[in-house]
Amino acid sequence: MMALLGAGFGLGVCMILWSWRIHRDRAIDFTLGRFRGDVRDLAVCERDARSLVAEQLLVAVAGLALPVVMYGVTSVAGTPLPAGACLAASVVGAIVGFQFPVWQLRDRAREARRNFRASFSAYLDLVSILLAGGAGIETALVAASRVGDGPSFRSVARCLEVARTARRSPWDVLAEHGERIGVEELPQLASTIRLGGEQGARMTASLVAKAESMRAKQMADVEARANSATERMGLPMVMLFLGFLALLGYPAMHMIGAGFDA
Repeated sequence: MMALLGAGFGLGVCMILWSWRIHRDRAIDFTLGRFRGDVRDLAVCERDARSLVAEQLLVAVAGLALPVVMYGVTSVAGTPLPAGACLAASVVGAIVGFQFPVWQLRDRAREARRNFRASFSAYLDLVSILLAGGAGIETALVAASRVGDGPSFRSVARCLEVARTARRSPWDVLAEHGERIGVEELPQLASTIRLGGEQGARMTASLVAKAESMRAKQMADVEARANSATERMGLPMVMLFLGFLALLGYPAMHMIGAGFDA
């Protein structure tokens, strides 16, 4: 049985690697074309699709191989695990391992978007201050983008450079960037600027209002996450309390039972 599992494992790995080698680009395009959220997650995390697929295959192979290795080790020790259970664990491990990098990417993308929104609201405040001080719109945008050196400020600076090189409106480029990374506030800001005008006090008022709304949304998100974390702490506390009750109550119940038996 061990030889059969080993042969099946080796054949499965060879088939996966061969299929990935032949149809790699087509599979990546098809998968990411169906799940647009993955494309936005990759963009906001500054990763490419090939590295994600390579990580998925690596973790899937590890999940597939681990139960087989455990079966081999226990067989050598003389107490082999059930072959059917190892086979089922290999299948489950491969499936979960293939999806685990995607789940991890989604969590990282959610955190990256949260950080981008916080940084971009501060960026809008800086632009508003520079505009109120008499700076031109292009000068204010570029100068504010150079204040920070984080990923959000660097991405804004790249968008401004693209807009300057292509002679386009910086708000249009930022809106496209927002759609690419899944931050809906950027297209909304571009629409507001286009409706209210790109000159004078109206633009400053639009930027200030957008920064305030983004901060309010961030505070609501922080409060919601704090409440969720507080609720999640309830179950461990209850389990800990029940464990203490069992630890303290078992000796007493045992003594009472022994007294009745006597």
